[in-house]
Amino acid sequence: MPDLADSEAAAIEALLERWADAVRRHDVPGILAHHDPDMVMFDLPPPLQCKGLDAYERTWDLLFRYHQPGTAFDFRELAVTAGEDVAFAVAILWCGPDSSSTPIDNDGFLFRLTVGLRKVGGEWRIAHEHHSIPARD
Repeated sequence: MPDLADSEAAAIEALLERWADAVRRHDVPGILAHHDPDMVMFDLPPPLQCKGLDAYERTWDLLFRYHQPGTAFDFRELAVTAGEDVAFAVAILWCGPDSSSTPIDNDGFLFRLTVGLRKVGGEWRIAHEHHSIPARD
């Protein structure tokens, strides 16, 4: 019989897969569906941080200028650590091609994702999202 942590991790993996699928489809309500209203995000482009669901929603306009619906936004690695009411996930995702204004990224790019979640009313909610790429020389 799977333990509680395994079943919670599986539920979070499924939630994150639904989020990535919503990004591929440019489905903004689907992207926002499991985020906490007071969430905080650190993203690749400015601003340094965004706070709240409205600010988070506005950040997608930049990606969608370049990223075409159906284009890759796929997990290459995903690991979830879950407790009873707090969890985090770390991942490597592939985005592309032509999903960036940076010419070096024309064929797509890998980025890192860290997500912090908390359980609210029995449902997992994304409270923190952090996207990053390694610094280039």
